[in-house]
Amino acid sequence: MGIYIDKHNYQGKVDRLCGLFKTGKRGESITLYAGYGYKHLVFHCVKMGLKTINVYGFDRGWYNRIDHKFPIIKITEDYFQFLKGNFSHYSNFRVNKDIGDWSYTFRGFLSMGIIPNMELRYLRSGTLVKCNGTETATFYPMKIDWEGNLLSRIPKKVRLFTENCHTENRRIINASARSNYGNTRVVRLINKAQATDDWSKIKPLDVFSLTNVAKRTELIEHFGMEVILDNVDHEVIDKAIIDGRKYELLRFQFPRFNGISTTTIPATYLKMINPSTDETCVEGVPNNVNSNWSDIITTDTVEQALAWRDGDENSYIVPVALT
Repeated sequence: MGIYIDKHNYQGKVDRLCGLFKTGKRGESITLYAGYGYKHLVFHCVKMGLKTINVYGFDRGWYNRIDHKFPIIKITEDYFQFLKGNFSHYSNFRVNKDIGDWSYTFRGFLSMGIIPNMELRYLRSGTLVKCNGTETATFYPMKIDWEGNLLSRIPKKVRLFTENCHTENRRIINASARSNYGNTRVVRLINKAQATDDWSKIKPLDVFSLTNVAKRTELIEHFGMEVILDNVDHEVIDKAIIDGRKYELLRFQFPRFNGISTTTIPATYLKMINPSTDETCVEGVPNNVNSNWSDIITTDTVEQALAWRDGDENSYIVPVALT
């Protein structure tokens, strides 16, 4: 995510800063308000000496006295030295990174347009700043002159972090492209199969390549969930014969592309065999019968799954036939 830089009203703020340098006395100050998207940020600029101004950052919605103690920026007639990217009190509830930090107050200061030739963006795993064409992950302290040139030497670990941001970005873009290709390929095959009634070129596992929900439903209806599950690696967690019926509790690891990488997600199913017709039915059950949204897996027995299915509170109660 980048920032909107106020290029129309910046000159007045530049003139006020320069005026503080030229005519301001030690201890005098001016207040600057951040640009669009950061209007609640205030920068209090205090003249500390003939050639130095300290800048303190404030959040008008979160007043904290500790912010008065530590400057976030030091300004001279030659450069801006960014000492940190966020308020002092942020450390009370947020763990800040030394490199590639979100840099909230840094963003707010740049939004005023005081420093030209600056760009900022968030790339996958870190915030990158471009200083007059030189792009690097944010790090502190960082010196930038009044024309937007980076004066600080970029440390090796910062260069590596910046490269990793670009590498991760390329990996995600390529993974997304492969996912889109897989979805397009299977959709094309389904459309052709429906037109020719020839499904020989489609496999049950192709359902996991689909991001198109409608087409995924069509493929599940064609093969049936039982056939699709038979083609997915799984383990039998528990077996039981209850009231003359055979049950199996199955655990699957389904492939899933979340937009960043292809991972697997666990899923638990109850497999039931009708003793009269020998037909098989597969029904999904929660991984955790106590808390359906929990990532912790506690459903380990057939009876737990049956109790959840029938709404039994403590343990499974075998239905009694009415005569």
